[in-house]
Amino acid sequence: MAASSAAPHSPGAAAMHDFCLTFPFGFLVAVGGLIGFAVKGSLPSLLAGGGSGALLLLLGVQSLKSWKTGKKGASAPFTLASAAVAALLTGVMGKKFLATGAVFPPGVVAGLSAIMLLFYIYNLLAGGNPLPKQE
Repeated sequence: MAASSAAPHSPGAAAMHDFCLTFPFGFLVAVGGLIGFAVKGSLPSLLAGGGSGALLLLLGVQSLKSWKTGKKGASAPFTLASAAVAALLTGVMGKKFLATGAVFPPGVVAGLSAIMLLFYIYNLLAGGNPLPKQE
């Protein structure tokens, strides 16, 4: 039988930490808001995109700090809050995509947010972040 190439992870936990994807997701959303403001002068883009991205980055930091405590489930509230932001972005930008048919930015943001929402749900259902390795 061939050896598995999958990296081992903690039993009763997700294979990947939520904050590993929350940081790039939050960064992309925040930068998108800044670009929308810079290109079109859109204050709603700056507030919604920049604010949502900044919130996601803050939630990622808090999740990482909670994970470092080594307590099972300590990051779950921050993962859940990140899922709520992703759900909100999916709904708002999905509605805008359906109304306008514009792929960028609403279609891309809605699609990326939906993928992140599914990841957060997986993370929570799988038992949360893997615990830190004991030295």
